[in-house]
Amino acid sequence: MSDQKPDYKLSLEDTRLSKRWVSWILFVAILTLFLIVPMASLVSDDAADALRGSPLPSDNSWSSGHLSKPHRIPELNQNCQVCHVNAFEVVQDNSCLSCHDDTNHHFDTSMHDITKLDGSRCASCHIEHDEPSSIVRQDDKLCSSCHADMDKTGAVSTELADVDSFGNEQRRKRNAPHPSFKVSMLVSEGKADAMTWSMRRVALADKPLEKSNLIFPHNVHLDPEGIDAPEGNQVMQCNDCHVTDGAGQLMRPVTMENNCRSCHTLVFDPDEPQREVPHGDPDTVLLTLEEYYSRQFLRDSLGRNPTPQEVRDFILRRPGGTVARRAEQALNLASPWGKANSVGKEIFEKTTCKTCHEISIDDSGKYLSKWRVDPIRITKKWMPKSEFDHYKHRASDCSLCHDGAGSEQASDVLMPDLPVCESCHTGERTHENKTPSSCVSCHQFHSPEQNDWRQALESGSARKIIEQISLDWQQDDHHLATDSRAVIAPLKP
Repeated sequence: MSDQKPDYKLSLEDTRLSKRWVSWILFVAILTLFLIVPMASLVSDDAADALRGSPLPSDNSWSSGHLSKPHRIPELNQNCQVCHVNAFEVVQDNSCLSCHDDTNHHFDTSMHDITKLDGSRCASCHIEHDEPSSIVRQDDKLCSSCHADMDKTGAVSTELADVDSFGNEQRRKRNAPHPSFKVSMLVSEGKADAMTWSMRRVALADKPLEKSNLIFPHNVHLDPEGIDAPEGNQVMQCNDCHVTDGAGQLMRPVTMENNCRSCHTLVFDPDEPQREVPHGDPDTVLLTLEEYYSRQFLRDSLGRNPTPQEVRDFILRRPGGTVARRAEQALNLASPWGKANSVGKEIFEKTTCKTCHEISIDDSGKYLSKWRVDPIRITKKWMPKSEFDHYKHRASDCSLCHDGAGSEQASDVLMPDLPVCESCHTGERTHENKTPSSCVSCHQFHSPEQNDWRQALESGSARKIIEQISLDWQQDDHHLATDSRAVIAPLKP
């Protein structure tokens, strides 16, 4: 075989053309197409729109990924300057707060040392143009970087327990498992019209009792054999009274008119079942009874139906009242008022009202009616520090979380404690039989109870727990690449 070289060139060097010129040409081309040309978008909005509509590269070529779905609207998706106000400068908080102006802080800025938050930005946690796209952080480090050891955060006089995980599976591996749940419960002091209410945080592990002044046995109403109702035997279900609100999260208030009156009527005279006393103020109830029996008395005495004015005049003649005009006959005044008080005693102390209400007696003469009904106040949101969506749990039976069938008194707090949730949910790591749930699955970072975030920024007292969280996040790439994405995936619709 001959060692003679072929007469064609095998390399760029053999052509005697310099590699440097090719490199410079490519460098200038890339610089022009992907830096200088897109920079024309910064000249004016018209120039930016023209470039984005042309085949030439625009400032879209600088994007590292798509916007997250909540931000994928024309005002943002087609106008980078809405967020990126200044060229080659990171997005500032004011850009975020121009839309999210109702964002609340994470904790009480007047109590705790929030100088630890200085130097951070909204985008430290809410990262855009990232894949997989998720504008809300889901990993537990968002919370556990501070809450695993509250003594090191600078928090003052906090009763919050340390927590770094959720679920039985993580409990054996962590130092600060999730504590027992607490509820925010209304607590009353005093009686009847002088009663005052305050909110108190109590642990479910302490078996608290609610004093709402309501008399209501759940077990009687949930009897599987049914209850006696006006229309016959009826087997009740939880959702006969407890109906979710429009968002499917909380329960609408249970009211007499909407939920009770179909069975618990307010009839006071069996001879006239269509007549009922009003539900509410005892003075109005007694006045209704006096009017009803006064009308009956006048009708029997006059031999005809009395006029409304005659009834009003007659009622005003009760002892201690002023007389506007005398009735036509000399009447036995004790009869209608005696009857009204007799019936009032029956419904307040024995039957209608006493069935559901705490009744007290006030003989001071301050009120028209001596019977006083202790006001009912039922806690509307037991766990305001957390978020729970009843709609997402609609496939589960109510009894899995609320033992209504075993409750004999309205004072029983039928809220589920930690073991109930842990029977279905685990921490952020995947589990073959349970739903992965990170901290933010149940807890909001921006608490609705706290001050406005913009106010904290403008006062100069804002930021850094987030910066430290972000730093921890970036240093734990392996954690993000495995655990965090495993949590995000099941949460996608």
